[in-house]
Amino acid sequence: MLYSVQASAQATRTWISGVGDDANPCSRTAPCKTFQGALPKTAGGGEINCLDPGGFGGVTITKSISIICDNTEAGILVAATNAIIINGSGVVVQISGLDIEGLGQTGVAGVNGIYFLNGASLTVRNTKIRGFRNGNGITFTPSANAALVVDNVVISESGIASDGTTGGIQVTPQAGIAVQATLTNVKIVDNLNVGLRIDTQAGAGTMAAVTVKNSQFSNDGSGIAVRSIAGAPATLMLTDSVVSGNGTTGIFSKGAASVACVGNSTITGNNAALTIGSGGSIFTYGDNRLDGNTADTAFTLPVIAKH
Repeated sequence: MLYSVQASAQATRTWISGVGDDANPCSRTAPCKTFQGALPKTAGGGEINCLDPGGFGGVTITKSISIICDNTEAGILVAATNAIIINGSGVVVQISGLDIEGLGQTGVAGVNGIYFLNGASLTVRNTKIRGFRNGNGITFTPSANAALVVDNVVISESGIASDGTTGGIQVTPQAGIAVQATLTNVKIVDNLNVGLRIDTQAGAGTMAAVTVKNSQFSNDGSGIAVRSIAGAPATLMLTDSVVSGNGTTGIFSKGAASVACVGNSTITGNNAALTIGSGGSIFTYGDNRLDGNTADTAFTLPVIAKH
């Protein structure tokens, strides 16, 4: 009986390896092969680490966990599915050091690089996500109030050609849900449709507030889109960033509760610098560089005073 209890115990830290085996206990000396194999052997709130390079497969996360693989090549490659799904009440998930590949234009491209359905928070750091032509690099659509942090991440070559809404990161809380997102040192480039989309829908309590700093949105369909429905606030604070070379517009805002505020940023080389739809606003702190666009459209007035 004692042996049985020990064999089934979960470790707070587990290990995977390109030459591991999911029949192993996921220890340092007997690592597992995949993230999904290591997950049930890792205690809630614990951590999975990578020992050496490998392709470690997609994973569905339903408990708090950290996947940290900063010191080696930790790959996930998927076709016609999601690479990482997060769907657990109250879970806190951290991901760092992954290379997530969705096979791009092969016809069996992945759906979403990371698909967040439910949980308390998601942090993604030091990661590359590319080739998800059936969805987004990151889709953040929680069914409970949640927070998103994205730091030092590159997202490229994603989005569905025919839908006009997908691409790099999509922040779309479900009705009645409030989300906060912070993006720093992010490069969202060469995606279809839109680099960052912030989109709220009708429902009391619905809110999406996104802060972006020191980031780049280039060569996407549109750089950033902010859209609100029926008074559900959708807000963007963009500072120290570059929005350039986007085929449709640099920044788009539509809806009476849709507000973008931009400071110390460069908007250049886009078809239209800014597009302001019905009720939307794009304010400036007066220290931006807006030129070299096919149409150098103007910010919403008045200029926001700096303090």
